[in-house]
Amino acid sequence: MKLNLINRVTPIDRLESVERSLNLPFEVLCKHDELTGFMTSGNKIRKLEYLLKTAQEENADTVFTCGGIQSNHCRATAVAARSLGMKPVVFLRGQPNQMPQGNLLLDMLVGSDIYYVTKEEYSRIDEIFAEKKKEYESLGHRVYLIPEGGSNSLGARGYFDAVNEMALQVDFNEIPAIFIAVGSAGTYAGLLAGIKSRGFATRIIGINVTKDPASFFAEKTKRIIRGMEEYKIQVAVEDSDIEIADDFSGPAYAVPSEEDMELIKKLARETAFFIDPVYTAKTFRGMIEISKERFAGKRVLFIHTGGLFKLFDNPSYYV
Repeated sequence: MKLNLINRVTPIDRLESVERSLNLPFEVLCKHDELTGFMTSGNKIRKLEYLLKTAQEENADTVFTCGGIQSNHCRATAVAARSLGMKPVVFLRGQPNQMPQGNLLLDMLVGSDIYYVTKEEYSRIDEIFAEKKKEYESLGHRVYLIPEGGSNSLGARGYFDAVNEMALQVDFNEIPAIFIAVGSAGTYAGLLAGIKSRGFATRIIGINVTKDPASFFAEKTKRIIRGMEEYKIQVAVEDSDIEIADDFSGPAYAVPSEEDMELIKKLARETAFFIDPVYTAKTFRGMIEISKERFAGKRVLFIHTGGLFKLFDNPSYYV
């Protein structure tokens, strides 16, 4: 069972103006998961439909999760949890600017308890979760823990389902590749499991937006998919099925390269198509570079995972 937190089936359309602007030798279809909601926009909400349903079933009144200072996942979790009557508690890696903006501002507006942690502390976030969970439970709360990005075997079911949704919108036999950002591997794992379970040959190509190596996410992908057996989803995945590119991660997680910033500005100014500096700009740039020769004359699918509130966090990138 899952909740119904997404407004509707998100559209897939061809980005013809983008193709012309960039003079691309291949066609680009876009799955608009930036339209899953407004405050809950992006890919995270598909995972949260399962995770927050379980929180309700366990009678939780408080939800813990974690991410970077401008985490889309933390914002989506905070907003969705509050809308369901649960207290959001977010553990954010980093320190806020003097004037909170973007996702952090939204975390605050819905009344989240916010704990700022250092990079070292974040490396042992499970311990910090456990300590704080005891503290909250001592005050009579029931706490449900959601991992970074909602990326576990339960959350990945959201993108396993999304493959069924997309199969009613496009013919996967005509799409050799789907491009998706990889920041915690849950979306990637769900897509891969969904495509494999339906027998399509479409490649799921992940663009790593972090400084963790692709090998780390490959192993995590396999663990997540193995764990889906608990939910009666059994998919055989070989190492050769997993393709995650490390070449487009930029200077650091949540820090765009000069090429990313130029791409964001060019697409906005020439086509009014918006991508963000954390996930989708890096993924779109990776898709372009990989597809120019490999998929020339063919059609690929880009999953827009949202994240557009990040555009409001550091305007100096673009002006």
